[in-house]
Formats: sequence, C-alpha cells, structure tokens
Amino acid sequence: MADLRLAAIDHVSFASQSVPPDGRGRNGAYPRPKRQRSARERLIAALAPGRLPETCEVDYVVDAQGMMVAVLVRDLSTGEVIARINAEDLWQLGTEEAAGGLLLERRG
Repeated sequence: MADLRLAAIDHVSFASQSVPPDGRGRNGAYPRPKRQRSARERLIAALAPGRLPETCEVDYVVDAQGMMVAVLVRDLSTGEVIARINAEDLWQLGTEEAAGGLLLERRG
C-alpha cells in the first residue's frame, strides 16, 4: 500500500470580472452572419424602395398563352398597385447588367 502524506494547501483566491453581454469575453465584437434577403425581398426593394416586404405582395400578370407580361407589387392592406414592371423591361435589365440572383418564376 502506498504511503499517504498530508501537506498544507495554499489559500485559494479568485476575483470576478464583469462578463460582456455576449458571454464570450470580446465585448460583443464577434462576427454575426448576415441574413440573406430572399429574391422576393430584393424585388420589392428594387421596385418599391422604402416599403417593408411584409406589407407588400408580388403578383405576376400572364397573358392567354401563359407568358408573363408584367410583375406587380401591391400594398397588402389597400390592394393598391405600388409598382409595375413589364416583362420586356425586366429582360432588358437582365441583359444590360448582372441581375445579381433575381429570379422570377410562374407558379400554378
């Protein structure tokens, strides 16, 4: 059996420091991922700047053959058409500059 030995222990002391709100010790300065805006939000921002996406709806106007001819942005509370862009203008915009991920699709 091993011999046991008793020894004195130094006093233990500790000091508390204030912890920043993020709990990481970096004063809240850590990179937060940016939320990517949806294509719908980007479209509303382009066609109706200053309007909140939650207050608007996007509607596609199609002709008898099912081809999209225009995109409308409407106010949800009043039904008022805030912005309208014709499909030809939208195609020209896509050819003149990189549209940056603007995607329009027809559902239904």
